[in-house]
Amino acid sequence: MRTQLDQPFSSLSLGDMSVVESVSGCIAPKLDELRGRRIIFSRDDKKLVPRDGWGLKSGQFSGTVNTFRPLHEKTLVAAIDSSCVKMAETEDGSLYAVKCGIATAIDGHALMHFRIGPFLFYVTESSLRESELDDRLAKAVLLDDDIAKRLVRIRTERAVQKELASHLVGSMILVDGSLRGSIFEDRQRSINKISEECVLRKNTVIGVSKATRFRPLERAAGPLLKVPGPAYIDVEIIVKSLVRNSAGSNVMVRLDGTGPALRADIIGAGNSESLGRLIGNDAISSGYPETLRLAHHISTFTGTEITCLRSHVLNTYDVTELAADDIRRTLLGSISV
Repeated sequence: MRTQLDQPFSSLSLGDMSVVESVSGCIAPKLDELRGRRIIFSRDDKKLVPRDGWGLKSGQFSGTVNTFRPLHEKTLVAAIDSSCVKMAETEDGSLYAVKCGIATAIDGHALMHFRIGPFLFYVTESSLRESELDDRLAKAVLLDDDIAKRLVRIRTERAVQKELASHLVGSMILVDGSLRGSIFEDRQRSINKISEECVLRKNTVIGVSKATRFRPLERAAGPLLKVPGPAYIDVEIIVKSLVRNSAGSNVMVRLDGTGPALRADIIGAGNSESLGRLIGNDAISSGYPETLRLAHHISTFTGTEITCLRSHVLNTYDVTELAADDIRRTLLGSISV
């Protein structure tokens, strides 16, 4: 008599009840609750939002929709973005490159843009000892490339933000992402220090997030999609209940009548005044500040830059390049992704 284990592997079914029951015991499928739901299918695991909102549930948050208009008071807008890539590794650490982009505008017109970097940072045990990091966090930086890149990028970006906040007066600084304290910050260049400089010099900082991880914020933003022009909803009570170290006031905003709802954190003037000055001095394309879009493109590394940085390292630091293999490609072949 043949048992199931004696059968060829191809004849074994993943629908076998023992397998199903075992998996269901770990996490309940609850597929019956899917019936009749409105749904968005993911694309490449990217965050997607419904074009017309989620419907009835989006109205459960009782926030007030506040409309605002462009304020055409000439104010310099300076947007900052950055990127970091891993360049190489040695027996003792890893080499990273970071680059910042700054784009400026005033009175609705682009003014100029700058590229800062790229800078190279060799992250080792000895370099982290001088960084004022907690010992456990320093070990995580050494072991995880993503954490290390985040450290390098945040510290570089905060340094640039602090310089702008210290030298500009009555201006607006745009940041890609939310405004919150980070465990990776340097004490003298933290978001709180930047906030203090901005208050002293009457600058405004706005952090604009292209997407939010928090579903309550998506639901709260639903009513904005019904408003034909610029509008925002105060969601500070939601953000402060979910996030520690969040700075400034928190809103979900639609910068024009066609773009998506974005999360914005604001330090400085009132929400309506700050957002009005933003759309009065920066071009808004598809609901997003043009300066932030340009800063992103400036800060992105190109293949040519990576090649030049490799040549610079080889010619300057007397290093010896070792032959290397891509383990995933070796083991998985052409199907490796």
